[in-house]
Amino acid sequence: MPDIGRRLGREVLVIDGAMGTMLQRAAVPPEIAPMQLNITAPEVIEEVHRLYALAGAECATTNSFGGTRIKLAAHGLDDQVAELNRAAVRLARAGGAPHILGDIGPTGLVLEPLGTAVFDEVFDAFREQAAALVAEGVDALLIETMTDIAEARCAVLAARSVTDLPVFVTCTFGLNGRMDLSGTEPETAAVILAAVGASAVGMNCGLGPEQMLPLVERMAAATTLPVIVQPNAGLPQLVGGATVFPGTALEMGEYAARFVDAGAALVGSCCGSTPEFTGSIVDFAKERRLAGRAAPTAGVTLAGPRGVVRIGPGQPLARIGERINPTGKKRLADSLRAGALDVVREYAIEQTDAGADLLDVNVGAAGVVQSDVLPKAVLALSGLVDVPLVIDTTDHAALEAALRVYPGRALINSVSGEADSLAAVLPLAVRYGAAVVVLALDDDGIPHAADARVAVVRRVREEAHAAGLTDDDLLVDTLVLAAATEEMGASATLDAIRTVSHDLGLATLAGVSNVSHGLPGRPALNARFLTLAVAAGLNAAIVNPSERIELDDATASAAADVLLGRDPRAERWIALATSQAHEPVPPASGGDVPTRLGRAIERGDTDSAPDLVDELIGEGIAPQAVIAEVLTPAIQRLGDAYGRGEVFLPQLIAAADAMKAAFGRAKSHLPEGSAAHEGRVVFGTVKGDIHSIGKDICVSMLESQGYLVEDLGVDVSPERFAEAAVAADVVCLSALMTTTLRNMEIAAGAVRAVGPASVLVGGAVVTRDFADSLGAGYSEDAPGCVSAVREAIETSRGRA
Repeated sequence: MPDIGRRLGREVLVIDGAMGTMLQRAAVPPEIAPMQLNITAPEVIEEVHRLYALAGAECATTNSFGGTRIKLAAHGLDDQVAELNRAAVRLARAGGAPHILGDIGPTGLVLEPLGTAVFDEVFDAFREQAAALVAEGVDALLIETMTDIAEARCAVLAARSVTDLPVFVTCTFGLNGRMDLSGTEPETAAVILAAVGASAVGMNCGLGPEQMLPLVERMAAATTLPVIVQPNAGLPQLVGGATVFPGTALEMGEYAARFVDAGAALVGSCCGSTPEFTGSIVDFAKERRLAGRAAPTAGVTLAGPRGVVRIGPGQPLARIGERINPTGKKRLADSLRAGALDVVREYAIEQTDAGADLLDVNVGAAGVVQSDVLPKAVLALSGLVDVPLVIDTTDHAALEAALRVYPGRALINSVSGEADSLAAVLPLAVRYGAAVVVLALDDDGIPHAADARVAVVRRVREEAHAAGLTDDDLLVDTLVLAAATEEMGASATLDAIRTVSHDLGLATLAGVSNVSHGLPGRPALNARFLTLAVAAGLNAAIVNPSERIELDDATASAAADVLLGRDPRAERWIALATSQAHEPVPPASGGDVPTRLGRAIERGDTDSAPDLVDELIGEGIAPQAVIAEVLTPAIQRLGDAYGRGEVFLPQLIAAADAMKAAFGRAKSHLPEGSAAHEGRVVFGTVKGDIHSIGKDICVSMLESQGYLVEDLGVDVSPERFAEAAVAADVVCLSALMTTTLRNMEIAAGAVRAVGPASVLVGGAVVTRDFADSLGAGYSEDAPGCVSAVREAIETSRGRA
């Protein structure tokens, strides 16, 4: 049988189906960790693999989904990582399938900025598991069921640190077409994962084949990598207290053919499927010809956690916001030295609101330890804005720290022709899947002539290719010099842009504002230079996106004379600029204190919000009024926007943190003993379910609005819920696994048996119909949870 790498993308490969469904059919008790069976009941696992292989599966997925040290610790098995994972590989091989995929699932932790887990902790767990699977001889690694792009990217990096084998990655998308936790769309996920070394990308679980088909089409159009598809056997339903997947094998087979026609190259199935489904996939799709795939668009592709930007020929000019740079900005520099990121957040929102396509992030101020502050800034912004980030530093340790944690495809600013720069930056770009700004300077400085700058670019390009980068990873800055000191400097830059763009075929970038340094009428000069540069082939510009100006013909002509060396010493321009006002209108005031406080909450500004509360109370506003009239409406506005799909979980989490900080400050101004809570809430994930992210978000939102929350954690027994319910107003039960819905029902009954506390249920697998069947309240998201809790308490107190 040929190596899987030689078959990948050349023919349809069939992957097996659900392991959990088969173990349930084998009556394996749910409290037993599936991976433990690799040692205690290996014949059960081997038989599942054998049945899938007999049905035609060419790729067997090892029984190691929960095989990280972090997941195994929940079962007291964290000292058996290597033993259990290696046994999983041996059993899969014994089943008879030609290819073995070492299965790696989520850790159950949530990485910063959405959670508290740090990158290195999660990376080390993935690395350890991947090493064990590789040591036992898998043909490829399969990282699957990822709902957070940060964790998926971390897993690929960890896998790539131990092997050159193919690494497949599948993400789980919701009905809204986004990864549930990070809000990432299929196109964006494909770009980010391909950049860090995925060999194939795709999707599994979460959806049935009907819902998954349009997402497959979108992902296939966004990448040239082979695409993997593994849907559930339909959307789960609760029938007679049991979870049922309504899809049929025939339906799965028919859709498998459509998946291949849409661009998929590897097809399998997930929850609710059996070998019968695999056989149907083989019948309908195995011999089908792979669909033709369009060649990639030339240029540089970058991605934030929730959006893609393409830079190059045929694309709109990309505007890179320049304001997050402490040079000449005392307020920003002071905040960075104080360890605060409030000004960084403020500038980020202002620039994206003004239309910035990317944000340059530079924290290089005196007294700032960049290796500490830069990754924190990158993480904070990745949870706040959707646009990709440009990581701007000459501190190589800080660069690596930021690249390592950024859950997107970043642009490095920059590498030059200097030997030290090439040696340090290019390997980091390759390792972390980043694109690079190429500066047209070397150890001799910035050449004056255009052809000399182009020669530097050619040398850097050769070095980049040798390091493993391609032309689509390079964005060339031919360097803009000040027209005040270099009369022909702008002309040389424009000539170099023209040559690099047209002759070398590389995308180009310019830091526009440099050209006007030292001259009056800077916005007008910047605007005119940008127009000339775009005509020469410029693809991206570092600008202040809030600075927009329209020039009359006379001003445009005079500006061009300066830029093209036709106005010696800029005398005519200076005379014109000093006689006319071309500076932009100053931005409007930031608003009164309540407006600024509301904006701080919505932006997740934990640094400014408490100080603004103090300021309001200092003006004589009662703490209770601050809470009721400013803080609560602000968080409600963001919750409404979340419901409309205008913001996503990262922004919601950040706002809740700011709300909590502001609420706590407001309460501190109340007389001692007078600060009452809004109600007592017990929250937990039901027995058998160890997912915590949905619960954690709801707890944070509730605490931010004054509720006293007892967080019972995950895998909570009905008895523990009942015990805590005695002193509670509301008990909230969460579940993200269909197999634990029955446990939710039992827990709800136990709570009702001990007292009057209201019961609310929620989670990815919970529906309103199911909640109604329990006689419980329901919420589908975190803002809705707060509203539901409030209504339940008000209703209860009204009855009293």
